[in-house]
Amino acid sequence: MIKSTVTQFHSFKIKLAAFASIAILGTSCLNDIDTPVSTPAAYVSIYQSSPDAPDMEIFADANRVTSQPLGFSEFIAYSPFFTGERLFRFLNSLNGGTLLEKNFQLEVDEIYSVFVLDHATSLDAKLVKDGWEDPKADFAQIRFAHLSPDAGEVYVEFSELETPISPNTVFKDVTGFIEVETGTYDILIKSVENGETIMEISEVEIREKNVYTLLLRGLYEEPSNPNSLDLQLITNYFDL
Repeated sequence: MIKSTVTQFHSFKIKLAAFASIAILGTSCLNDIDTPVSTPAAYVSIYQSSPDAPDMEIFADANRVTSQPLGFSEFIAYSPFFTGERLFRFLNSLNGGTLLEKNFQLEVDEIYSVFVLDHATSLDAKLVKDGWEDPKADFAQIRFAHLSPDAGEVYVEFSELETPISPNTVFKDVTGFIEVETGTYDILIKSVENGETIMEISEVEIREKNVYTLLLRGLYEEPSNPNSLDLQLITNYFDL
């Protein structure tokens, strides 16, 4: 079992009526042309979870998405993208070689996450439409993304809660958002095969009116690898 301190990032606050994003590692696909504010857009975040892929530059069609190379466990906060069918291209930042190309359909005013997945030799990307309920006092919403290629089928338990917060999930699964009472929890990642805890982290604060993604990423079978199994908590949305 691995004990770890959760890595926690707050990525953005977004309301479609008054959009504000903090693009930590990237720029908007709409920023490189002269376009009115009312241009229809989708909002996309990109998370890089491939444990052995090189740092990458990302393009949507001809528009550069990254302002600097995106490495393992790094992400681009939600930014506006042109809608329609878009060709996402993931390039090796060192030599410009193509790592992956994949088409995604983006719809007006929808919010998405793109997860870059798997080993470099079998690189993939998954588009997920993000949807959560209006935040309520004393509750948060959280989903689980299984991004570890060798951790097997798992589920997630929060201390003090009687039932797991996720269904059984396999690699590449991303669950829907569920409500959780706010508080401080120990988080356990357990193997479906034998019920053993493969990772445990303590005293994670879950705040009211926040929307989170809990990500399991890295390599379980290679604990000495710099990109070994770990958890990362990203705040998708918070309501003041």
